[in-house]
Amino acid sequence: MSARSAALLFSIILASGAEAADVGNRLTYLDEFCNPYYVGLHTPKLITPQWMGEEGVEAVIVLANDDLKEVAGHEAYIRPIVTRLKQIDARSGMSLMGTQVDPDDPQLQAWLAEDVNPEAHTWHHPCPCLQNGSLARARQTFDACVDNLRRIPGGRTVAFRMPCCDSMNSVSPRFFTEIYNQTTPEGHFLTMDSSVFHVFTADDPELPRELVYDGDGREKFRKYLPTDRVMANYVENYPYPYVIARLCWEFSPLMPSDWDAQHLNGVCSPLTVRDLKAAVDAAVVKQGVFSLCFHTHGWIDNHQVIEMIDHAAARHGPKVRFLNFHQVQTRLDENLLGAQPLRAPNGQDNGVRLLDLNHDGYMDVVVGNETVRRTRVWCPETGKWTTGGFPVRIVRVDKQGNRRDAGVRFGVLQPSGFASILVRNEETSGVWHFDGSQWKAEPAGLRGLALDGPVATSLAGRDRGVRLRDLDRDGVCELVVGNEKQRAVFRRAADGRTWQRAPFSLPEAATIVDAQGRDAGLRFVDVDEDGRADVVFSNAGHYCLDLFSSMTDGWSRRVLSGRRGDGPAENEIPMIVRADGTNNGAWFKYGQMWVQNEDTGKRLPDEIDRRRLREDLLADH
Repeated sequence: MSARSAALLFSIILASGAEAADVGNRLTYLDEFCNPYYVGLHTPKLITPQWMGEEGVEAVIVLANDDLKEVAGHEAYIRPIVTRLKQIDARSGMSLMGTQVDPDDPQLQAWLAEDVNPEAHTWHHPCPCLQNGSLARARQTFDACVDNLRRIPGGRTVAFRMPCCDSMNSVSPRFFTEIYNQTTPEGHFLTMDSSVFHVFTADDPELPRELVYDGDGREKFRKYLPTDRVMANYVENYPYPYVIARLCWEFSPLMPSDWDAQHLNGVCSPLTVRDLKAAVDAAVVKQGVFSLCFHTHGWIDNHQVIEMIDHAAARHGPKVRFLNFHQVQTRLDENLLGAQPLRAPNGQDNGVRLLDLNHDGYMDVVVGNETVRRTRVWCPETGKWTTGGFPVRIVRVDKQGNRRDAGVRFGVLQPSGFASILVRNEETSGVWHFDGSQWKAEPAGLRGLALDGPVATSLAGRDRGVRLRDLDRDGVCELVVGNEKQRAVFRRAADGRTWQRAPFSLPEAATIVDAQGRDAGLRFVDVDEDGRADVVFSNAGHYCLDLFSSMTDGWSRRVLSGRRGDGPAENEIPMIVRADGTNNGAWFKYGQMWVQNEDTGKRLPDEIDRRRLREDLLADH
């Protein structure tokens, strides 16, 4: 990449800042097919006291050492670290991200006894994992690693870290949907990832300036984003666990890893340790988390890691706990989710959703499956959970045991900003509003939702492309439907309870789902930066970009359209969905469209295809 391109990307990132909170669209992330990068400063918090289960603990750090293969070398490196952790708190743990580990090596049993837990890092350590046109090879190296680690007697592997995620764009939505969220040949699956890096920035007003700025005025953590390459694998100002594609907990590693640190400061630099101490302090201020991604390769000395540990113990004492990923997962399941994990025993959707029900800035929990219908609301004033019922099932189980989407759509339909749900399937129909303590049915909540028959949210377990989205930014959602038979927009009637059809629909040929209920390749993105969602649609057949004009004309400004293959590839919008219905690895962030998959890895600069929204997609239009 040229120096000019790197400078342009960095200027876009700096200019992006923190997006203003959008009340009406604050729950739309729940219906996104897969976006590992949706969180940010205005995403509701999931603070450590909500899930830790130990009074007084305000921050959690996971020390996760990568590239475990030859155990003797790792034991020599981590032994002083483990010893120091146990001196501070005998319950402390750490994680080792492993590749080709011998499950019967006796050292693994010794580590497990000390809460040093092996986790997954692929079998072959490919960088990037998705490369050279083969999804099958990427799946095989992931599956082989997971199945091998599950052969460790008494093993408890739950987490994964993508190789080279700190130095290149190796993370992709395609990886999560087509590999991680599946089960291995031996029926295993994981529940946590630690591959999407987190950056504290000066945009967060809660952080003291000395924690986010250096003395020379540079941002303390943003400076570690490599400037000699394009780096898209990070989120900003969300130091909390979050959920990716409904089945995966993301526990973000901190920027910098020891690779990023040596890339800027040189190996074993005291400047790195200084900044890691500041990161500990920032995590405590935010009551958050971070995972340190580090290696035995000489980029950071083990005694420097101990210096960071000592800082945490001396300054924050019992407010900070050092855990491994399995310990984190156990606490999330028990103390946050009430023993209802994200993934059911067969690895599929268990009907668990995290969202801010009462618009107070903190995540709450709803569960709707075949055995539990529960609402859990966090009270920040008391630091306690209150529990109530939930009116519907979020997933339904068919005769073969497969768990299907029941079509429960979350949105904001009340002026209070509190959450509402809308569902219409073969068994359940209605609208319910959360009033702060319980769900109340709206008797006429579906009246007016008809288009050559009733508008359904799910049929036979198939998503019918109904989405609640605030198009006019008035704080209350409209309803958009887009499937192979129906395309329309409905808005709330004057009575605030029923629906009226709007004078526009989705752009021609653009649908949210296909006939099988799969992602059809539509994304709502504010391309022209006017504060309103435009439509980007792209699949194996065709593509289009349509800008939103008004609540009268809708997406009436067609900027770009075409059939794939009719012109130069560089003039097309990259596929969001492939011909087989699978995710192509696209996401939108920092004013750009990014695509990472096996066709970009090892074939394109920086392993990624990227299009600047205003400069590339709107150019000459």
